[in-house]
Order: sequence, then C-alpha cells, then structure tokens
Amino acid sequence: MGTDSQNGYIRVFRSMLITAIAFIVNYGINLVLTPFITENVSTEAYGYVTMAKNFAQYAVLITTALNSFSSRYISIEYHKGNKKKASQYFNSVFFGDVFIGSAIFFVLLLFTLFINVFLNISDNVLRDVQTLFFFVFINFWLTTIFTVFGTAAYIANKLDVTGLFKALSYIAEALVLFVVFKLFPPKVFYVGVGLCVASLVVVISNFFITKRNTPDLKIQRRDFSGKCVKQLVVNGVWNSLNSLGNQLNSGLDLLVCNLLLTELAMGQLAIAKTIETIFAGLLQLVATSFQPILLRSYAAGEKNKLLYDLKFSMKIGGFLSNIAFAGFIAFGLAYYRLWIPNQDISLVYGLTVVTVLANVASGPMVPLYYIYTLTVKNRIPCIVTIIGGLANVLGMYVGIKYFGFGIYTVVWTTAIVMSIINLITNPIYMAKVLGLPLKTFYPNIVRNLISCFLLVGALNILSHILQPTSWGGLIVAILLSAIIGALIHFLVVFEKGDWNNVKHFLRKRRI
Repeated sequence: MGTDSQNGYIRVFRSMLITAIAFIVNYGINLVLTPFITENVSTEAYGYVTMAKNFAQYAVLITTALNSFSSRYISIEYHKGNKKKASQYFNSVFFGDVFIGSAIFFVLLLFTLFINVFLNISDNVLRDVQTLFFFVFINFWLTTIFTVFGTAAYIANKLDVTGLFKALSYIAEALVLFVVFKLFPPKVFYVGVGLCVASLVVVISNFFITKRNTPDLKIQRRDFSGKCVKQLVVNGVWNSLNSLGNQLNSGLDLLVCNLLLTELAMGQLAIAKTIETIFAGLLQLVATSFQPILLRSYAAGEKNKLLYDLKFSMKIGGFLSNIAFAGFIAFGLAYYRLWIPNQDISLVYGLTVVTVLANVASGPMVPLYYIYTLTVKNRIPCIVTIIGGLANVLGMYVGIKYFGFGIYTVVWTTAIVMSIINLITNPIYMAKVLGLPLKTFYPNIVRNLISCFLLVGALNILSHILQPTSWGGLIVAILLSAIIGALIHFLVVFEKGDWNNVKHFLRKRRI
C-alpha cells in the first residue's frame, strides 16, 4: 500500500474513532434510560420505544427507493467535475423527499390516532404511547426531508466531522432527557422528544458541512429533474425491497410478540435488542467509514485497490463483531445483573445471545453490502433477502401458533436465516458482480470464524477468573477482553499489508 492509500486509511480510522465516541455517548443514554423506564413506567412501555422506532423504519422503506443511490450518483458526478449534474441529482432528491416524506407523515399521523386498533396497548399507557409515536414520526419527517445534505460528507470524506456533530447531538439528547425526566413525571414519550432534538442538531451540522465543502450544492428549484428522480427510483426500488426483506428478517419481531405473545414478552425482547442495536451500530460504524474510499476506488476504476479495501474492511468489521460477541457471551450475565437486576435476567441473556449470534456471520460482510450500491446490482440479493424474510416471519408464526415454542422462536428463526444469507448467498454474489472468483471472500470469512471461536474460549476462561460483581470490575474485564481479543484477532486474521496500515495509523500524532 502506498502513502496515499495509507493516508486514506488514516481518515477511515479517524472517522471510526470519532464516530465511536458518538456511539459511546448514545450507549450511555440507553444504559441509564432502559432501567429507568422499566422500573418507573413499565417493561411493557419500554417495548413501545423500540417498536415506535421500528415503525419509523417501515416508513423509511418507501423513501429508500429515492435515497439509496443518491450519495453514489451525486458523489460520482461531483468527483468528475460535473457540478451541474450533481446539483440536479441533489435537488431532485431534496424535493422528492419533501413530497414523499410529508405524504408518509400524514399517513403515520392517522395511524397514531387509531393505534389501539392495530396494536395491543394497555389503557393506562395508551396516551403516552400515542405521544411517543407522534414525536418519533416527527423525527422521521425531519430526517427524511434533509437526508440529501449528508452527501457532502461523503464527497469531501469528512465523516470524522459528522461523527463529532453526531456526538454533540447525543449529548443534546441526553441533556433534554435529563431535564424532562427530572422536572416532570416519567413518560416514555420523552424519548421521542430527545430524538427530535438530536436530529435537529444533525440537520444543522449537515447544512454547515454542505455549505463549507460543497458550496455548489444548494437548494435550487430549477435544478429539479424528473428524469433524475426516475433514474434514482428505478435503480433504488430494489434497495427498497431489500430493506423490506431486512425488516421481515429482524424488524417485525416486536410486532410478532405484541400480537402473538404478550406486551411483557415484547418488552423483554426490546431489552435484548438494545444489545443487538449496539452490535449493529458497531458494524455500521465500520461500513460507513469505509464507503468514501470504496467509492473513490470504484469511480477511478482501481479494481485491485477496491478489492484490498473491501477485504480490509471485512477484517475490521470482524474484529469489532467478534470481540463484542465473545465479550457478551463471557460477561453478559454479569452485565445484566448490574444493569437490570429486577428483570428475568436468564431469559433476557438467552434471548440476547441468540439475537447477536447472527452478527458473527454479518460482522465481516456488512461493509461489503456497499458493493451492491457501487455496481447497481441489487436485484438478486433483494430477492434472496425477501425470500429469507418471508421464511423468517412464517417460521415465527408456525413456531408460536402451532408448536408453542414461545419467544425463542422469534430470535432463532432470524439468527438462522441471516447466517445463511451472510455465509452463503452474499459472499458468492458479491464476488460475481465484481467479476471475481466466487471463493474470493471465503478465506477472510473462515479466518474470522476461527478468530471468533478462539475468542469465545479465551474470554470465557477470563470470565471464570475475574467474575466481576461491580461496574468497576466489569469495566476492567471489558478492557482486558478488548486487549486479548485484539491480539487474537489480529494474529489470526491480519496480513503483512494490514499491519503496515495499522502501524502507519498509530505513528500519526494527529488521529
């Protein structure tokens, strides 16, 4: 790897580091908020916090058709110097999002008014839940209509700057939640208010980044192009359907619990999914940080560099997912005893283990999902994901309705389906669309699985030695786990060129 490539990785690592800080701030909010709500409102009410966010994600499925390829087209045209064409894509996405986002928001308002017709909600929390959904949907509208302003960070490779503002948004959210929970009786809808404040900070920061780094991109109605909208939607509709498949695979579990089991089961699963959300955030952190350099390599036609970047992103994704998974296996029970001592800890721990199991396979693969965006080859993976999602929902229904398997059915079906997709269909088709041998990505996958197996064993031994019973002891255990996990993963997975990039990063005084 040359100096330019190494400097590119410096920005990737810096972006990951800064985004990780934002991630930690957000986790801190959940760390305090979850037990507070479950103890002062109810476990059932907390389930609706996650469900409201899930419903907002259902709405995002519609806007995905327009937005999924917006950064790609705008960035490529901007890098080529076609500022006029980039502006047309930019404004077409903005005005399209305003129209679509507003129309969806109106429908969501009607749903909120009659929410007790569709969901099983206790009368004592009905008004609170309705208000929660209202603010979460306001947050959806706000983030949707200003989505396109996030493109400037990709063009200028300034994701480290967006990470700083993201951390600031979480701090603002935490302050708002602290004030309202301190001054007023506890309600779950305050979470929605906090989300809106955080999104407002992000929107303002994206305006600032766009104006500073891509001044040619500004709101101009004359640059709206129906042809551009059509091109984006035609290419993006498969991504939208793929997102539907993803929702079928993991986004309907709380709804299934609400309709087929109980509100309590939904709340318990929501707590377990808090950890799964952390895992997903870690992987998205890697994927997002690598996207600007993947886009540059692809746009420049540098196939060898693109392949190296992809494989390196797999190793970093696997690094985070393996350490997180093995660490939770080893210290998850201790964590839950300290965090939510009044809950059914054994049940929540078991649900969480199965829920995060799929991340062992998805860890190295999530950064590679961008291949489908780069190549605009997303029809086959979309069909596979939808088939998997339908099989998942059917498996949940049959397992609960006819075999009485209960809540574990919800998490096991998802784990099995997603593992099959990420271990079989994705690696093969990703290699195919890049014109590479079908086995291209499997050596990295196998090394990642070996690393995970060794990590689980090593950290379980460590857990029997330490057996933490306090937050201080748990933090020490987590730090030791991270160090041991890094050593094992790097030795098993990393190659000489990878070590050079890491050493170059560590030698830099400014991160």
